[in-house]
Amino acid sequence: MRKKTAANAAENEAAIVTANGESSLAESTETVNEQAAEKKGAAKSTTEKKKPGRPAGKTTAKETKGELKPELFLQFQNKEAVMEEAIQAAKDQYVAAGHRVSSIKSLQVYFKPEENAAYYVINQKFAGKVKLF
Repeated sequence: MRKKTAANAAENEAAIVTANGESSLAESTETVNEQAAEKKGAAKSTTEKKKPGRPAGKTTAKETKGELKPELFLQFQNKEAVMEEAIQAAKDQYVAAGHRVSSIKSLQVYFKPEENAAYYVINQKFAGKVKLF
């Protein structure tokens, strides 16, 4: 709607003739373009309001990093295992068996600290066991 208004204003101003009898089409078009640019700038400044409680220019960790990925630890009888390492070991065993990592569609891991093991099932077909501690 605004573009049509600016174009109509340019046509109306083109019809205005200066005192010398010359048409000022080029000058009027420039004036209309400048006015339209000023209106756009004003519209942007009103829509870009800062969110309350956050300094301008700073983003939250969620906005920059994406999804939160927690670190998981399993502690049992004065021993500790990093759960991510057990998951990686399961993937490594799967690859060592001749499969590709990209073919993993599902992965379930069952941690049994009393047995010092984690059992896994990949794609509902391939199962195995990795040592925890």
